[in-house]
Amino acid sequence: MTISVRQREILVKTLELYIQTGTPVGSNALTDVVDASSSTIRAELSALEAKGLLTHPHTSAGRVPTDAGYRFYVDALISGDTSEDSPEEGPPFLRAPEGYGNVDELLQGVSEGMSEVTRLLAVVAGPSALGSSIARVDHLPLREGAHLIVVSTESGEASSTTITLPSYVEDGELREILASLNTFLGGRPIGTNLELAELATARHFLTDYNPLAVGAVLEAVEVLGRATERGLFIRGASALLARLDDLDPASLSAVVEIFERRRWLLKLVGDALIRSASNSSGVIVSIGAESGFYNLASTSLVAAAYKHNERPYGVVTLIGPKRMEYDAAISTVRSAAEALTQHLDSRF
Repeated sequence: MTISVRQREILVKTLELYIQTGTPVGSNALTDVVDASSSTIRAELSALEAKGLLTHPHTSAGRVPTDAGYRFYVDALISGDTSEDSPEEGPPFLRAPEGYGNVDELLQGVSEGMSEVTRLLAVVAGPSALGSSIARVDHLPLREGAHLIVVSTESGEASSTTITLPSYVEDGELREILASLNTFLGGRPIGTNLELAELATARHFLTDYNPLAVGAVLEAVEVLGRATERGLFIRGASALLARLDDLDPASLSAVVEIFERRRWLLKLVGDALIRSASNSSGVIVSIGAESGFYNLASTSLVAAAYKHNERPYGVVTLIGPKRMEYDAAISTVRSAAEALTQHLDSRF
């Protein structure tokens, strides 16, 4: 969408004032921050409303941003085309990484710090939560009929579970099943992204083998996929709930539900990882229903992927009301992702 330089300035200032105050912004308030007359500002506000970037509630003379207006503002923030200045130094909760003994402690500390800094809900996901790609599925005979099924991921992690097969299923047939399964599943993501449809396709792929053995192996792989729902660190629910005035009841109910349904949350952050890893700026912002959850229309998500050994490793995410301080959220997730990448490469 093409707008004039003056319209851009008025739109950005309107967004900044609305985010600060939560009240519709009129031309009188803008005359203090925009070098233009009140009549000129009113005309430009009308033009911006006609373009779908602003609207006015009820009969109020003041304007509030639409989702399109938020999108324009956020894109300007990410590109650096606003008056906001990003902090030069990284977030304080990442300046002493030597205090963390392992990756989980580091990710938990980051989620706590992000929430404290922004007063938003912080979700930090590691590879065990999002699901690495499957490297291979192996088995180890334990006793008669019992086998240990081990799923190894390309990130070097492994999970295992025990299955029991009928005595007439020989080790040779099980090895053939696993060899065929590795051909089908190799490189596919495990966890919530390993959809039931893929497992059903795998079952069809293995129709030449004993169905009881195939079913037991696939059930074990599905169980191990669900087990990858660990590695997810969530902090700041109380901070978000303290901002009830910024969330309508329906959106608040949806936020609560999405965190009760962990697989929904994993899909949310998993999609954010994919989008962020392929985004040149490294930061993605989903405004309202852009997240794919249409009942989250009054919330926004800000996320950035972090890496380990030059490969996407996880994602840091902030979730809060649509009327959030996007500049602080964007700079926080960007700094956290960059610092996590540096610390993981240097210490783990």
